[in-house]
Amino acid sequence: MTSDGFYNYDLEVTILCSFIYNENITHPTINPDIFYNPIHKSIYLTILSLHKQGTSIDEVLIRNHLVNQLNIKVDNAEQHLLRIMSANPTLSIDSYIELLEDLRKKRDIKTTLLTLNQELLENKSASELESSLLRYTEKITNQSTTELFKMTAASNIEAKDADFITKNFIPVPKKTVSIFSAGGGTGKTSLLLQLAMHYLYENPKQRAFCWLSEDPLGLTKHRLNRIITGLFPKGSETLHRLILSEDLTFPTLLEMNRSMSINPLFYKMKLILKDFNLIILDPLIAFFGGDENNNAQAKLFMQLFTKWAAEEDKTIIFIHHSTKNTSQSRGASAFVDAARAVYEIEKIKDEDGKEVDTAIRKISLTKDNYRAFKYFGGFSKKLKVFPADDEVATQPTFEVEYSIDDELGIQ
Repeated sequence: MTSDGFYNYDLEVTILCSFIYNENITHPTINPDIFYNPIHKSIYLTILSLHKQGTSIDEVLIRNHLVNQLNIKVDNAEQHLLRIMSANPTLSIDSYIELLEDLRKKRDIKTTLLTLNQELLENKSASELESSLLRYTEKITNQSTTELFKMTAASNIEAKDADFITKNFIPVPKKTVSIFSAGGGTGKTSLLLQLAMHYLYENPKQRAFCWLSEDPLGLTKHRLNRIITGLFPKGSETLHRLILSEDLTFPTLLEMNRSMSINPLFYKMKLILKDFNLIILDPLIAFFGGDENNNAQAKLFMQLFTKWAAEEDKTIIFIHHSTKNTSQSRGASAFVDAARAVYEIEKIKDEDGKEVDTAIRKISLTKDNYRAFKYFGGFSKKLKVFPADDEVATQPTFEVEYSIDDELGIQ
């Protein structure tokens, strides 16, 4: 009973029959959506539930669950179960599952094409259509064959502490998003350039990308030279793997028809930066595109980057402006809520509020979900961010230049 090449009734029945008759089959972590028939999907979820409860799997228990818990009509439930119980079970179901998974993807693609065609008929803009296309494409690509959620006994889980980069400088948790916040002229960019060089020196096979949209490349190069000459000479060995951009940024969120959508350029950026392990973006607000004080929009924005970091093993750092006359992150609290570590950078001042020790900054760990303080040596310390002017004799020459305007399609 195959229709249009998008589902196969017999394959679905064979898999369900095999689960019922052969309880020794290890239940694979398959996506329930591979079952096109909604009752077949309900039957699979029922079998899975009984299996997890350690209950015997038979047609009576399945029927009762369908009727009593899912409110499926008795005749309908019994009719489908009769067909399943009359099928021929198999011990080798992997190939059947692969075939159904292929059909599921075809259905997803068909649905996407129909949706895009409808949006074309609605005369939506090219940007809206491109955003929809990229969003659906990513969903199809990342659609896994896992269960609705996975449950594991605590006794079977291997304990792993959070991991960090640059533990001996400023510890930043891996595979997530962190924020460095400070006022203007505090030296946050210089500090993050040092961090990037420390990371690259400690990881000779990795690459880092810094999108410093507020500073021209020449100024950034000057800062790198000063850091290498006066603070971190070993940084000279890392610059061929430190990639920079001064280009104008793009808003990740776009307001369309009174709702927020994801800019298709975000997906292009992810593709371009797929080979980079450390990504530093400056400033956060330039990549946002929403209302800076809107928590719902800030949460949506941060979720995009935390998901990216977790799924693709990225360490992402936002440089963020602070509120006036403080070092605290400005805007919606959801920015800080989503970050796993937040550092605030302050100038050193005397009792009269006059800056002293102009090369030194106070770095405070104000949010620490993963216990970075163990490597930071507490929650606050002073670090040398700038070399003294007399320490800079000659500046070494290094070529560090990179533009991604053309690749991102920014005019």
